[in-house]
Amino acid sequence: MAKKEADKVEYQKRIYAVSLLLRRKPTSFIVEFIIDKWKVSKAQAYKYIREARAEWKKYFEKLKGDGIAYHITQNRDLKDKAMTDGDYKLAFDIAREEAKLMGVYPTEKHEVNIKGELEVNSKLDKKLALLDINELKKLSKGNIKANAIKEQ
Repeated sequence: MAKKEADKVEYQKRIYAVSLLLRRKPTSFIVEFIIDKWKVSKAQAYKYIREARAEWKKYFEKLKGDGIAYHITQNRDLKDKAMTDGDYKLAFDIAREEAKLMGVYPTEKHEVNIKGELEVNSKLDKKLALLDINELKKLSKGNIKANAIKEQ
């Protein structure tokens, strides 16, 4: 039996069939299935699997994007209603949640603890040069060694 190269439509059908198998079967089974069904090489079978995985990735990225867009739209509707009702605190809270969804606002607070000593060597502008280094040390509980180089 002679091997026949698949046209674009047939190729996409094969990729779709492989993508359905990826959810339920191990890769070794899928490779054997592809080789038996379409009489292709092992390398071509792995290429079909790579293509099918790429299609799944696109699909899930689209779902994620659509989900985020849906929630942002819902939040904007709620924010508009809060603004018309004069509840500005609620409107601000909704805007913050919207920013979290879009990834431009941290979703959680992080505490930074620095152990040991932090040495600061920097040129300070005139306003910062007026700060008392001892006050900074008190605020930081003595963990800062500041070597301030004042501009002349």
